[in-house]
Amino acid sequence: MNKIKTSEIRKTFVDYFLGKNHRQFNSSPVIPFDDPTLMFANAGMNQFKDIFTGKKKAEYPRAVTVQKCMRAGGKHNDLENVGRTGRHHTFFEMLGNFSFGDYFKEEAIAYCWDFLTNVLKLPKNRLYASVYEEDDEVFELWGKIAPELKNGRILRFGKHDNYWSMGDTGPNGPCSELHFDRGEKFGTGPNDVVNGETERFVEIWNLVFMQYNTKPDGIIEPLPRPSVDTGAGLERIASVMGNCDSNYEIDVFKEIIGHIEELSGKKYYTDERGVSHRVIADHIRALTVCLADGGGISNEKQGYVLRRILRRAARHGRELGMKDPFMYKLTSDVANTIGDFYREIGEKKKHIERVIRAEEESFGRTLDAGLEMFNILAERLKDGGGKIFPGEDVFRLYDTYGFPVDLTRVMAEEQNLGIDMDEFERLMEQQKEKSRGAAHFAESKKEQLQFMLEEILGHIPAENLKTEFVRDTFDIEADVLEIFELAEGDTKIIALVPDKSPFYVEAGGQISDHGYIESDQFKIKVDYLFKYNDAVVHFGELIEKNYSDLENLGEIKVKISLDHQRRWDIMRNHTATHLMHAALRKVLGDHVKQSGSYVGPDKLRFDFSHFQPMTPEEIAEVEKMVNGKIIEGSEVQTIEDDLENAKKSGAMAIFGEKYGSKVQVVSIDNFSKELCGGTHVQNISQIGPFMITLETAVASGVRRIEAITGREAVAYMLMQKQIVDKISRSTNRPVEEVSGAVAETQKKLLELQKGNKKLKVNKFSGGTHSVGIEEKIDSVSFRPHDFGNIESEEMAGWIEGGKEANYPLISVAIGMINGKKTFMSSASAGTKMHIGNLTREALKELGGRGGGKPNFAQGSLPADIDADKVFGVVAGKIKDSLEKSKQ
Repeated sequence: MNKIKTSEIRKTFVDYFLGKNHRQFNSSPVIPFDDPTLMFANAGMNQFKDIFTGKKKAEYPRAVTVQKCMRAGGKHNDLENVGRTGRHHTFFEMLGNFSFGDYFKEEAIAYCWDFLTNVLKLPKNRLYASVYEEDDEVFELWGKIAPELKNGRILRFGKHDNYWSMGDTGPNGPCSELHFDRGEKFGTGPNDVVNGETERFVEIWNLVFMQYNTKPDGIIEPLPRPSVDTGAGLERIASVMGNCDSNYEIDVFKEIIGHIEELSGKKYYTDERGVSHRVIADHIRALTVCLADGGGISNEKQGYVLRRILRRAARHGRELGMKDPFMYKLTSDVANTIGDFYREIGEKKKHIERVIRAEEESFGRTLDAGLEMFNILAERLKDGGGKIFPGEDVFRLYDTYGFPVDLTRVMAEEQNLGIDMDEFERLMEQQKEKSRGAAHFAESKKEQLQFMLEEILGHIPAENLKTEFVRDTFDIEADVLEIFELAEGDTKIIALVPDKSPFYVEAGGQISDHGYIESDQFKIKVDYLFKYNDAVVHFGELIEKNYSDLENLGEIKVKISLDHQRRWDIMRNHTATHLMHAALRKVLGDHVKQSGSYVGPDKLRFDFSHFQPMTPEEIAEVEKMVNGKIIEGSEVQTIEDDLENAKKSGAMAIFGEKYGSKVQVVSIDNFSKELCGGTHVQNISQIGPFMITLETAVASGVRRIEAITGREAVAYMLMQKQIVDKISRSTNRPVEEVSGAVAETQKKLLELQKGNKKLKVNKFSGGTHSVGIEEKIDSVSFRPHDFGNIESEEMAGWIEGGKEANYPLISVAIGMINGKKTFMSSASAGTKMHIGNLTREALKELGGRGGGKPNFAQGSLPADIDADKVFGVVAGKIKDSLEKSKQ
């Protein structure tokens, strides 16, 4: 075997299957913006899901891809194994060849064996095939195609290892894998076997034979057109090709690890000493690819996982002595190693660097705060005689401060403490269930609808059930292909499939149209559309009925009418989105790429990659540029073209969108050119005024803009004018001076508020001798006082006054502030006591919580606690502290 570049294996694979009449498809984004059921793209088949489930027809019966994959969240999660084994990664590349009802088991096995043994020339005597225990056909085919394996290297396994399903419902079937024996140096024990968890046998190719479909009612039936889904890990193949001890020795990792050695000054070792190097190298690849694909770092969904990945890598950087941000410097290495194939990485490199660096700096501050919090929690636990760190605290350190569990465990062990892993894992699972809930509900509703339609329409040949989309007409006449009634409470719902329709079905961020369908027999108000293969099912409330039996109506002709005003509002917002996207790229830079969108009648929402908030000047410039184009009144040009021709012409493709071989290209002058299947105005002057109403963060590296056009913008402008006119009258200033008048008023109000606050503070701070009775505790004066209902500034002023005393004085105050029992304390310099620690101990004993600095502290108390008890406990703590200081 020869060491060859990973890029050569990738190209060889694609070329091989192109030679077998497969069509190449680009990798879908690793952030699946159009599939709420997936955290990340985790397999090559994800982008073909609708084909495998029958929702969509395949334009080509054979496909080949190299898919960017992530396994760091959801069902498939390899995060905790990364760095500790040589084969697990968060990000990896999946080679895949697919058959959509074309070739099946025999050809798939033959292609696999031919490519690995004759093209890549892997030694046949080191390969093993695993098959599903009940799949006799595949067992026999391996013996026929690869007779070298008949010496006991074709092995049967159960469902756990060799059966694949998309979920509880949907396509499923047996799978067969090829495993590579890396040799006896990796183990000869009873666990060093095929499908084991050790390093000796590594799976390099998986053939999934999708031949069954499980319905929501549990019934399993054969698929009419069985298909093949192949997955082969590129990094694993490169590793065995190069006879490497681990995947981290292949070329795509070597440059990154070498740079880590240079930055840290720490040599890399292939054993346990190299865990941190491997974690960082893996994680920077994952972060770079996800950010290039429009992802962001946040506390939700994928953004939360990416934050965990970055913090895990940053923590390992500290283990190598790198406390300052360093990961952003490694993005160039990722671009150098895989950026030639994934061009988006190079295009967005500067953006990626900025996002990672900002997040590293933020985490540095968070980690320091977390270390302080750990020490506080550990001290509190030991003071109470505890030995086990509560799972709730372990989870808080993990969730809020980014502390990996193993770090908390190590730090706890250093202080002779254990941790409650059972409680931690319960809270982790609770969080996962919460995040999965909404997506699962949405998808299950779609699955139920799909199942219902299959029951009703599944018997009709696909060629007899097609709906043509009539793009530029709002009112048409059509023939009804299928119609049926549904009951939803007291409301009667009609569902029908017309042969043509002007209704747009939700896609690409644009929501579906609403309107009416009527005939001599009925009228329905349509408010929901569902794409079923090539048909569009129109659902609507029955508002007029002139029939007794729907099934006996015979041929039905209907008039279909859109809600004209609503469609116009949507078209204005959609075309304005194109103009705004182009303007953002001109104002902010070419790194701006769409990460998500919503186009409705009320507004447009646009998520895009950018590393910092837009300034008011930048927002104004985008508004000015878009409105300037609208005033020019250019025609919107829409043509249909081949996908590849459209891309070559400079049309921008949007990440996350799935395009067919024919695409619609929408152009506006030389200003904007995008692939888009949505609906648009004919002339941009029809958009009317454009106004940005919101600019905010979605995640670190992802911004969101909301804007309005047309009627909404006019209404908003008129409302603003009324407000400005009213302020003008109230301030007795002309409109052009209103801004200055408001600023003057604010300044005066601020000065009055400061004066009022000063009066409240001075109310007690200048006369502490008149409030509270001092008592002597050894050499320290103790002044407690219960203020009852009081404002925070007043009580704090009294406490601050005690802090400035020129003799040893401890002041303690309690009071009801905004309905809460509040505690404050201070210590003058002469006491030589840490009032923060003393307060924490006292409040803990009293059932409250709090703490603070050496000279000031505050906290909360139970509402019904007696003031004398509070002051007594504090006095006791002062006595104890003074006695300890004398020892």
